Amino acid sequence: MSAQCPACALHQIVPVEIYAREDGTWHQLLGKGTRPASTVTIDTCPVCFGAWFDPGELDLIGDGEVDKLLREPAPTRTSERVCPRGHGPMSEVLCPQVISSPVERCDTCYGLWLDGDERRRLAAASTREGQGSRREQLARRGVIWAVQLLTHLPVEVENPARGTPWAVYTLLAGYLLFFLAEVQGIVYYRDWAIVAGAVVRETSSVHTLFTHQFLHGSWVHLLGNAYFIYIFGDNIEHLFGRLRFALLVIGGGLVGGLIHVFLTRATATPMVGASGAIAAVMAAYLWSFPKAKLFQTIPFLLIQVKIPAWVYLVIWLALQFLMAFFTDTFEMAWFSHIGGFSFGLAVTPLVLRGRRRRVAKTVAVPAPAYARP
Repeated sequence: MSAQCPACALHQIVPVEIYAREDGTWHQLLGKGTRPASTVTIDTCPVCFGAWFDPGELDLIGDGEVDKLLREPAPTRTSERVCPRGHGPMSEVLCPQVISSPVERCDTCYGLWLDGDERRRLAAASTREGQGSRREQLARRGVIWAVQLLTHLPVEVENPARGTPWAVYTLLAGYLLFFLAEVQGIVYYRDWAIVAGAVVRETSSVHTLFTHQFLHGSWVHLLGNAYFIYIFGDNIEHLFGRLRFALLVIGGGLVGGLIHVFLTRATATPMVGASGAIAAVMAAYLWSFPKAKLFQTIPFLLIQVKIPAWVYLVIWLALQFLMAFFTDTFEMAWFSHIGGFSFGLAVTPLVLRGRRRRVAKTVAVPAPAYARP
């Protein structure tokens, strides 16, 4: 199928093969070799996780008559999305006995388009989270919960990297090498760190707006930043491309440094770290994958919850504003975080618009311009 995703328009729809094991669980078929007789091919978007199901495919996966029920309702209205098979605009249908939200259906070929959340509820077997036995799923959740008790860091549930994120790996290697150079005394951090008062008074300190983002104050600082740029950066590198991703990171660091210089009250305190750059990547993630799920453990309550990325990132941003404007805590570069995040919010829509245009030129069935968010 040569079609642009009718939902996000950020990627061409790609085939995913899944097969049923003897225990009845469905798993993705990886690599080459003999295809089991139970193999079913569905067409999915690797960005928003929406999926196209030809007639009968949902019934095979779900072992029921979901497909028949979804074919019967009369259309409620014409959808803005087009059939990936090239049959024009689809229709929205309601089938509350199956799923609460409207589903897009082609009234010519009777194929069904399910958005990412709908796909997980109705065909969880086609995602990594839905695969495996109940015991395996609980064991995986238990391991993540135990790690989060120690770190309180978010964990992606279902948003794997598409390909090798070489730009992210290069950044991580660079951060590590510069930190080792600091430890060995090869690089003196005060020559590379932002001192807001010095940047305002002396043009000789302007270079620190660029250099500060490659240094870190401790192993904890380094590892924390490395974790966040890996978790959020691999997906953004895939969407942006390596060059645009690198420009996003460097630009986020520069803008974050500028905002820190203009707004911080700690004008004599050196500031280092890639936090502003990473905040730009997090903002790009918010634009691109707002519904992607994250595991997060609530401090003190020891409860693990699964929340959309937009909830986590909005709360994180609100905390940056709270700490920057309403506290006297200067250990963190709150204004740098805000500046980097603002930069990411500003440039990401432009990059995604260009990507949608490029994808549309490479497929037989492009998504209509008015349907693209």
